[in-house]
Amino acid sequence: MSTTQRSESMNAFFDGFVHSGTMLKEFIDQFDNALRKKVELETTADFNSSNQTIPCSSAFCIEKQFQAVYTSAKFKEVQKEVWGMILCNCILISKEGSISTYDILDEITTDDDHVKSVKYTVYFNEEEVDVKCTCALFEMRGIVCRHALNVF
Repeated sequence: MSTTQRSESMNAFFDGFVHSGTMLKEFIDQFDNALRKKVELETTADFNSSNQTIPCSSAFCIEKQFQAVYTSAKFKEVQKEVWGMILCNCILISKEGSISTYDILDEITTDDDHVKSVKYTVYFNEEEVDVKCTCALFEMRGIVCRHALNVF
């Protein structure tokens, strides 16, 4: 994580519990409260995920597999990636042994509603069944990106 991401994560964790004028003793008490709240929110999310199923939005078998292993919140993110595959164009660039390299052209909509084409590179190791994408969504968010799904 970048320094900014860590800082934002900590700010979100303490939001509503401490401020710049909080004394040390109060900070320790509020840290305890923040930790309890985080556990409570995670427990509620786990309960909701196990008691409700978000329906699949496509006929892709891989979406059904993700539905079974992700929480509801993560599954919603995965669904966006599944539908995002439609906007991707996959081109095999090279194959050396068991490693294939693909360029994926993805159509990205900017904040001002312009569409631009962005190129990502996906490396697929068939022997080790390992995939890496230059967008690094899996490393940052824990979900397989549309670019890797397109290669699959």
